[in-house]
Amino acid sequence: MSLRVTVLGCSGIYATAEKACSGYLVEIGETRLWLDAGAGSWQNLMKHLEYESLTGILLSHRHPDHVTDVFQAYHSRYWGHPGRLPPIPLWAPAELIERIYAFSSDSADAFDLHEIEEETAIEVDDARITFTRMAHPPVTLGVRIEHENAVFAYSADTGQGADFDRLAREADCFVCEATYQDSDPIWEGHMRASQAGEMAAKVNAKNLVLTHITPRRDTDRSLAEAKATSGDVDVSVAHDGMRLEVGE
Repeated sequence: MSLRVTVLGCSGIYATAEKACSGYLVEIGETRLWLDAGAGSWQNLMKHLEYESLTGILLSHRHPDHVTDVFQAYHSRYWGHPGRLPPIPLWAPAELIERIYAFSSDSADAFDLHEIEEETAIEVDDARITFTRMAHPPVTLGVRIEHENAVFAYSADTGQGADFDRLAREADCFVCEATYQDSDPIWEGHMRASQAGEMAAKVNAKNLVLTHITPRRDTDRSLAEAKATSGDVDVSVAHDGMRLEVGE
């Protein structure tokens, strides 16, 4: 079985006419996992599968640019199908679970809600999913997926203060936020592209994919800044529809 990740959205802060907010389709065997559900990512998800075949949702934290489209899944499963579909697992930090349930108590009929924290481990289709607390104001969990000999890591939103070694050591593919550029003021809750490159080199990742870049920024500049600090790591910039074959 392969581990494949498709970028459904990669825009930081808000969606644009060209890019959805953070969202990724993770395919492992028969598992179809939606990782983060930022604005616009649902529509892109529908380009790759029918919503009935989605098998789980994993949300890193409660900020809207990572979660708002989860209610599209709720409406489709609860109202959009002749006879309601059975709930699928939805994993998220406790404070986000509370907000989803507060939005509609019926969400528990669409989702099998599971709270996750740094100590949580999930097993799906011979893959192991673990979490790292990231340096971002709300409870934010980075995601590490290990399947056979392949390792995928996703930073979600974070500053430099997180345990990147735990998250992304020897990752075949490290999707890391690069919200800012070197000319921007430093804010500890997000990273510059050059910092993402530095972290990828530090953990000996094979490939770095920059994501969550602020709209209206020159992505070629972000790419150049990351390459300047990443050593031998291959670096690319995420775009909607990008397919990542992890470990191949």
